Amino acid sequence: MPQPTLSELEAAARAGDAEAMAGLGMRLLGGGDAAFDPQQGAHWIARAADHDHPAACERLAVMTAAGACRARDWGAALDLMARAAGAGSRRARAQLELLAAESAPGGIGVRWQEARAAIDLNALLAIPPKRALAESPRVRSFERYASPAVCDWMIAAARGQMRRAQIYDAASGGAVEESTRTNRETDFDILQADLVLTLLRERIAAATGLPTAVMELTKVLHYRVGERFEAHYDYIDPAAPGLAAEIEARGQRLATFLVYLNDDFEGGETAFLELGLRHRGRRGDALMFANVDLDGRPDRRSLHAGLAPRAGEKWLLSQWIRDRVARRSIARAAGQA
Repeated sequence: MPQPTLSELEAAARAGDAEAMAGLGMRLLGGGDAAFDPQQGAHWIARAADHDHPAACERLAVMTAAGACRARDWGAALDLMARAAGAGSRRARAQLELLAAESAPGGIGVRWQEARAAIDLNALLAIPPKRALAESPRVRSFERYASPAVCDWMIAAARGQMRRAQIYDAASGGAVEESTRTNRETDFDILQADLVLTLLRERIAAATGLPTAVMELTKVLHYRVGERFEAHYDYIDPAAPGLAAEIEARGQRLATFLVYLNDDFEGGETAFLELGLRHRGRRGDALMFANVDLDGRPDRRSLHAGLAPRAGEKWLLSQWIRDRVARRSIARAAGQA
């Protein structure tokens, strides 16, 4: 059956069809058919949520937690997620149960009906102590940053969506595949993000002291045996002619934050070549490093590589953080409007 056109969806939505409201909102948020209008998308998703449409309530919950096209409000977001769960959304129920288990000592399971009341945001946002690994550039590690359940959740969310990772082309500024980077990746826009990921972004903000509004789309990276990302910098090279517009539009990458989602592999360290440092976190550990110096200039000592696993497969969550909010519309990013 052919997909309805945007005009057909809009006509049905204006006639009061909640399913059409939700579908129109998702299409406008995603922009897959060139109809990218996030504010209107948010409007129609909110209208559908007023009718207790389960998918619309779930998506509106994530947008409210992230502050995407709406005021950020975690309490309201959790209430919306509970409404979605009550309306039959299995995805909403799973998120509530996981967040409630994360709030409880020992990860005690909670049925979704009781989960909203059991969620403790203060506990979920608590950050473990950081340990300094280097000062120039600044490299910090966090032990047990994410729970095994959250790690498994992120791997499951990413699996099946992976594509060949790309890098910036210094001449054109476009994204290209290169032999220097052979791993795979996926990123999460506002249609793919959920409360688990949104909470991880909040925790990254708390750990770095930098707001979610300056974060790029969160990525999950996957390395199979032999796949690697050879020596590179994460900062945007201001000397590259093709990257001037990128820096002007979105700013410089201040820092990189990694969460190790598994550890059942051999090799696969993050190697800082100028420091003689190789680091491999355990499952749930995190690593943060600066890409610029204290004056905001690209730090060439941040040269690093993602080494290839010798056995098994490596999964990482990767978050790049800029020095300011993008000037062009980035409403697809969870946490950005």
